[in-house]
Amino acid sequence: MITLRKTGFRPRSWPADISLGLFDGLDNALWCYAFASVIFAGAMASFLPLLVGILLFGWALLAIWTALTSQKNLHVVSLDEQAVVILASIAGLMVAEMGPGAVGPRGLSTMLVIMALSSLAVAGFFWLIGHYRLTRLLELMPYPVICGFMAGIGWLLLEAGVEIAVDTSVAGVGEALQDPMNVSKLLLYLSAAIFLLVASLRWRVAWALPGASVVLAVVFFVVSGIHGLGREELVQHGWLFDIPSGSALDLLGQFSFAAVNTNFVLSMLPQILTIAFLALLTQSMSLSALMAADGEDLDTSSEISDMGKGNVLCALIGSPPGSTDVVASSVYREFGASSRWTSLITAGVCLVMALVGSLIMPWVPKLLVGATVFLFAWQLFHEWMYQNVRGFQPIDFAIVLIILATVIFVGFMPGILVGILLALLLFVLRYSMISAIQGHYSLADYRSSVERSQADNELLDTHGGKGLIYTLRGFLFFGTANAILDTIRDSDRVRSGRYRVILLDLKRVTGMDISALNTFAQIRTICELAGVRVVYSGVTQETRESLLMLDAVSFEHEQPLIFDDADYAVEYMEDMLLERYASDSHVATISELLADIFEDRDKVEPLVSHMDRVEVAAGEALFEQGEPDSGLFMLERGSMTALIQLENDGLKRVKKFRPGVLIGELSAYTPERIRTATVVADEDSVLYHLSAESLARLDAENLKLAASIHELVARTLGGRIGYMNRRLFLELG
Repeated sequence: MITLRKTGFRPRSWPADISLGLFDGLDNALWCYAFASVIFAGAMASFLPLLVGILLFGWALLAIWTALTSQKNLHVVSLDEQAVVILASIAGLMVAEMGPGAVGPRGLSTMLVIMALSSLAVAGFFWLIGHYRLTRLLELMPYPVICGFMAGIGWLLLEAGVEIAVDTSVAGVGEALQDPMNVSKLLLYLSAAIFLLVASLRWRVAWALPGASVVLAVVFFVVSGIHGLGREELVQHGWLFDIPSGSALDLLGQFSFAAVNTNFVLSMLPQILTIAFLALLTQSMSLSALMAADGEDLDTSSEISDMGKGNVLCALIGSPPGSTDVVASSVYREFGASSRWTSLITAGVCLVMALVGSLIMPWVPKLLVGATVFLFAWQLFHEWMYQNVRGFQPIDFAIVLIILATVIFVGFMPGILVGILLALLLFVLRYSMISAIQGHYSLADYRSSVERSQADNELLDTHGGKGLIYTLRGFLFFGTANAILDTIRDSDRVRSGRYRVILLDLKRVTGMDISALNTFAQIRTICELAGVRVVYSGVTQETRESLLMLDAVSFEHEQPLIFDDADYAVEYMEDMLLERYASDSHVATISELLADIFEDRDKVEPLVSHMDRVEVAAGEALFEQGEPDSGLFMLERGSMTALIQLENDGLKRVKKFRPGVLIGELSAYTPERIRTATVVADEDSVLYHLSAESLARLDAENLKLAASIHELVARTLGGRIGYMNRRLFLELG
């Protein structure tokens, strides 16, 4: 769906919008001459008038489209310089492969189709990312790799500038500089580039570069006139482009789909996709920078999608793709531009220049074009190898240099591949340095939510060190999973059998590869040889099936030791240790359980005498959440579970009670005096109940006994708070 904007056409300052639009159009024309000279350098220079016209038309169409559809009133665009450089390398490959045929209809038709396909690829990528709102994926490319790509593009521009200056590639520049004339020309080109740079830095206004370019062109022709050099002499000495007479329309008449070298076009698909990928990165970073500079929020997905549609217009006329020019947008805004008219006026200037471009191009000094290319190469090097890498670690800067060196000595596409491989390698190395073990505890410190008798707690304090808990995190692969294996394998306590059970909690694990799964199988083998059971918790259904398939799980009573939640797994470990180390199977009475809590045994029997014996069958509720308080209970035999109601109508276990613990004491001490959870019997259970009425009567009649009851409650609450604090500190630490 296309949405044309109806607002944003009333500028705050008409003079600012008009003047900046005119200057931007002239600046664009200058860059189009430079870009065309980069793409159709050397043998293909005869097609420059046509390419200049195409670039200017493409720039104008994209500017008009963006002015009418963007959310921002002032949204300046430019042709994608990365695409220009890659297209230049494609043109060089085509000349090398097709030879003399590259300078005829076959070469022209092939290059125009490739440029159109590059814009279509960009449009497709932009639409895909924008329509499905996948802009988050663009942030996955490591920043050092992006810097390396951009530095590589700077090198390709430097090569193009050298070829414009001395009519030879960088590989042959050493031989070319044996001629003093070429040395002088190269130094003159570099001096002209420095002049343009100083002018643009000294006068930070929109007209600085166009104005300096006009001055440079005037000086060039004045000096040429002083030396009596006409156009033919300037072309002969390499100061003007050798362009045959004829208009851009005459050159366009050579285009034919039948002449396209289809095999060559297909072989360039990787480069075309690279153009689209880099354009996507550039557009994403530009929009982020634009929002940061203006302090305004943008729907980046919508902007990227609309920019993709604009690039379809570029594809229709065979123009390279374009995207947001964040620098121009920000600078023009500072100089007072505020409306969509700035971009529309820019487009008008580009269209006028496109119509007369074939008349101007034969008179454009190569010195001006080459200096502009050198200037842009310097800007890329300065931005991506100095400004944006400050604060880099040595390894990050080394990646930038490796990518740049690959581009210089091997080629741009190998540089892209090396960059991606380095990104993957860097990710693996750095992610491997992050421990997959978030925490490791023993049962002496880390307990389940099960409340047990004093005797059982003392037993777990003594033997809890024989149960070990590892909480794992992140994505587990060969780099991180091996660290878990090494930790367990290198443990003397595992090899000596001093551990009885190990829990691997995978709740915070986001995924794992087959190497990690095999590592867990090795862990189980090592542990079971030492008599240690391996228990899992927080496992997804998919991971559960994989662990069972690879025989990475310990079994008990033919059931895999895999639990949905770590709390249930820790409960199993506690029960296992209690079963192994309990001295006898004696079932304690209520009096014995209370005697373990109170230091003064004389308090026990008077308290028991005021309590009523209650039996609850398995599955029955002792009380429901939200009921009024009816007193407190102490569990003598069996087990019970406290559940709370969740918002989705589910139930969650918050506590489990074993003999010797209080149940329901909290509601007696809250203002609402209602039950905060539902307590259900897991098995046939026996409890002793002290009713709320009895407790109130004791408070009035028997202060000593009431104090004993409150002491019992305080000890229970103190134990729970201590458990919560210890658990919290362990998990945070």
